[in-house]
This record gives sequence, C-alpha cells and structure tokens, in this order.
Amino acid sequence: MPFPPFTARAVLLLASLLAGPARVWSADAMTQLPMSAKQISRAGIATAPAVAAPAGAATPVGNAVVLTGTVVAPADAVILAAAAASGVVQQVHSVSLQRVERGAALVTLFSPAWMETQREYVQLSTQSRLAADKLQRDESLFAEGVIARARVEESRAAAQLARLAADQRAQMLRAGGLGAAAIAALSAGAQPSPLLTVRAHSAGTLIELPVTVGQQLDAGMAVAKISRDGPLWVELQASAQQMSMLAVGDLLDVAQCGQLRVIALSPQVNSANQTAQVRARQLEPKACLKINAFVEARLVAPPARGGSLLVPAAALVRRGAANYVFVRNANGFQAVPVIPGAAAGDQLWVRGAIAPGAQLAVRGLVALKGAWTGLGEPAATQEKP
Repeated sequence: MPFPPFTARAVLLLASLLAGPARVWSADAMTQLPMSAKQISRAGIATAPAVAAPAGAATPVGNAVVLTGTVVAPADAVILAAAAASGVVQQVHSVSLQRVERGAALVTLFSPAWMETQREYVQLSTQSRLAADKLQRDESLFAEGVIARARVEESRAAAQLARLAADQRAQMLRAGGLGAAAIAALSAGAQPSPLLTVRAHSAGTLIELPVTVGQQLDAGMAVAKISRDGPLWVELQASAQQMSMLAVGDLLDVAQCGQLRVIALSPQVNSANQTAQVRARQLEPKACLKINAFVEARLVAPPARGGSLLVPAAALVRRGAANYVFVRNANGFQAVPVIPGAAAGDQLWVRGAIAPGAQLAVRGLVALKGAWTGLGEPAATQEKP
C-alpha cells in the first residue's frame, strides 16, 4: 500500500516533537522562537554564517544576474541630416556604421530647385543692394529739403523688406551647406550649381543612410542619422526575478569592455517574452562597444549598499510578500525580515538586522516554520527530561 502524500499533518507531527500544546505565534517583524540545544539537535537544524563582503569590494555576482542586450546610440546624441531642396541622388559618399567627421560629404543630389534657390538669392541680393542705394540717396535729398519725409520712410521700408528677403534665401543656402565665401561669390557673379551636397553637421558614427543612387528626395526629407561621439547605451532584457535585483544606479560589467551604469528600468513587460527592458550607459567610452553589437553584462554587487551580507540561499524563508531568515541566539532562533538582492551561485545578498557572522538556519527549517505558524510550541521551559 503506497504511503499518503506529504501534508500539513506531517508538518504538525514534526513540530509536535518539540512538545507542548499548540499556540498561535504572531508574525511580527522579529519573532523569537525559544528552543534549547537538545530541541535544535532533535529537529535536525543546522546553521551557516552570514558573511560580510570585504570593504570596498565590488565584484560580479555569479551567473544568476546575467543580462543580454544590444548597444544603441543615446537618443540625445542622434543628429538628423536632411536635404535642403528636392532632387535626385547622384552619388552616395558614405555607408552606414561608418565614422564620419564634421563637414564630411554624405550624399550629392542633382537639384534644379537648389539652383533656383541660388538664382533667387542673387536676384534678391541685387534688389536689396539697389534698395539700400536708393534709401541713401533719398536720405541725402531729404537732408537738403528736396523731398518729403514720407518718401524717405517708403524707401526705408522697401530697403528693409528687400534685405529680409535676401537674408531668408541666404539662410536657406547656409542650411544646404554653402559657406559664407560661396554665398558672397554668388553675389559677385558666380554661376549657380544644381549639385547639392548634404554634409555631416557633427563628427560621429553614421547609423542610418537609407538612400540609393537615383532615388528622388523631397525638400526636408531625412538623408542620414549620425550618432555623436560619447558614451553609448546598452538596452538589456531582464526577467521578473532579475528586475527585483536591479535598481537605478547599479553597475553592470561587460567582460573586457568596462562597466555600465543602470539609468532606467522599464515599468512594462514585453508580452512576447515576459521580460522588461533595462537601459544602461557606458561609464567610459571604449571602442570595443559598437552600435548594434550584442553584449552580455553581469551585475556588479556593491557590498556597501545598506550593509548587505552574503547568506546561503537555503536560509531564505518566504511568508506572504515578505522574506525572513532564522537567526540563532541564546534563546533559540529569531525570525528576522530581510530584503533579498542579487544572487551569487547558491548564495545571495540580503539586507536586514543581521550582524556579520550571525548563524542562520539552513537545514531543518520545516520544524521552525511549523512552530512559527502555530503548529507546535518549541518552548524550552516545557521540555520534558
């Protein structure tokens, strides 16, 4: 005949070995469970010490907190290069993921609209110069009393409007990459060119260049995205258990490629794989991290964090939403609430009212939990000889 399955009655029987009638024990923050050495031995309870980390140490905490992710460009470091006028792509000078310097040519367009903008600037610049000359003559005639003030005011308004129109076209030319010397040359009689070259506005890595030769582009259309030089981001995926061990400010170690600092934890979970996103930033820019590269990062445990101690994972007891350990003292054991942290193999970091070297129950926890929940009373004073 097979034995019945293990039930709460078996726990009650084991707890009754500690003698005495049942009594309900409170689940206060720190509950004392009085036990004698003989009772502890009879229940098969074994202990192990809580260990303090060396002062100033900061080491990766085993394989339990290994996050994987992809290197990305920071959102505030991305610069967009756009076409100042419509045209057809005639030549592509760079490729994606290539490093470019400030002012480097990215794409050249054949753009009649760009040539028309230059022609308009030449025309408006000439009109502005003529209006300025007329204003100067009228001011001279007004000073001599030949013309009325109204005529001078009309000339002044016309000169101002002409100058504004010319300046507007000059701004469009500068946005398209023409320098002050090239704009001045147009005013001096240089011929407009239909070739528009889109250039990099900052040094960095070209992360996107989604154009091809022969493609028609509209004015203002994106030509390239450039990631400026500086610390990169790594977007990692973490399970629910790993998220509970992480906090903003934690350090992550990428093997032979420096450390990252956690800057954001996503409050949302990906429905496809039930993981949440963790964003970390490079502490020091290093060439070994490349945009779109796949990396593995291990959590670095800061031992000074709230006086954390390394304890055996078997010592942790969960009750409701709280976690406890049973700490040995002169009167038996005390249930002490703790906050678990990162795991390190078969051990984990915890914070709580535990002194370094304190002896924690790691075996025979069934008897302690039974007495704690009211299935037995390990009262040393009632122990029979």
